[in-house]
Amino acid sequence: MIIEARDDTITLRGEVKSNIWPAIQAAAALLLENHPTGIILDGSGLTKITAKGAETLADASEFIAAQNARIMVVGLTDEMLRIGNTVPGVRSQLPIAATVEEARSSLELGELTPQRGKARVAAVVPILGNWRRAIYFADKLAIGEHCEVHLVDLIRVPRTLPIGSPLHERETAGQARLEQARGLVRKTRLDCYTHVERVRSETGLEEFAQRLNADFSVVSIDRAGKDEPCMEEAEALSLQEAAPFEVSIIKGAPSEPVRPPANIVIPAMGAWDHAVEHACKLVAGGDAEVTVIYVIAIPRTEPLDASRPDAEAAASDCAKEALRIGKRYGVKVNSTSERVRDPVLGFLRIVQTRGFDLAVVGVKRETSGDYHIAHATAVMLLDELPCETIFLRTAG
Repeated sequence: MIIEARDDTITLRGEVKSNIWPAIQAAAALLLENHPTGIILDGSGLTKITAKGAETLADASEFIAAQNARIMVVGLTDEMLRIGNTVPGVRSQLPIAATVEEARSSLELGELTPQRGKARVAAVVPILGNWRRAIYFADKLAIGEHCEVHLVDLIRVPRTLPIGSPLHERETAGQARLEQARGLVRKTRLDCYTHVERVRSETGLEEFAQRLNADFSVVSIDRAGKDEPCMEEAEALSLQEAAPFEVSIIKGAPSEPVRPPANIVIPAMGAWDHAVEHACKLVAGGDAEVTVIYVIAIPRTEPLDASRPDAEAAASDCAKEALRIGKRYGVKVNSTSERVRDPVLGFLRIVQTRGFDLAVVGVKRETSGDYHIAHATAVMLLDELPCETIFLRTAG
């Protein structure tokens, strides 16, 4: 048996009839010092491997995983893989690459800790759905916030494969999308960083953003092209519930991803004041209008014009605060109150009939007060989609 360690690769030649991991471990540890994201085990020079010898691969995989790194195995014949599959640790954990070059390309995408710059605020945009629209909104929200933008390609690895498995075609396509996305951010002159995360589901975005210590994320759940990655609405809502940072879910983007909204509507419920700030940032410097609607629910047992002095006073206070926020951003903000029988369906009908092109609904972390109404309204808008919709949940 000949063991050769060079650069990022350990090459084995000859026969492996017993567990030779103790003889390899020192070389593996040394290679990891210079290649902390992972190393390659090249078995193309092997002539035979037994089930006992395949335990070498299981121990190698366990050791590398403990170092928060990845191992790629190349060059094994079908017969060797069949024998290796009889060893539990090999069968469930061993990523197999077609070539050394493919393995190295996959390893180069990894990073031990997501790189963050010196900006005070970090925004995360996953390359999912209509990610161009998500980048457009994230860029707008970043203006004036000393913000940097982090673009992340979430590579979903099937549960039938080890999480570290190389997916060459998917990785290559993802790199192309990341490069396009980076070009869009560069036009705004914001600092931009790109990342690749291997996940079982797109909700893995939460773990990545927490490791980055991100402040907010903009996630598109629109369906893109056939082979474009996307996040299901249920997954996005689960992410939003769990994430301690602000999450904006967007759906219903126009065909032109950089088209600014012109007529925005916001229900005065939930975190409506933050939603107004959100909307004003998106259209600041333009001639768009923002309308805040205070919905007053009247039971069917009473006439629609029944007196509601407390609600009317609250609507007046809401209008004053909305006007103040609008002035701060130089955006025209109108306010009105509407009497409806059902606050959710009533607001939906208002949006359907008045020509708004964007609705923004905000909720707080706390599930008290009118949270359930704001949440139901946002979900209804996402499902019915009378116009482009942003559902945002504030940070903890």
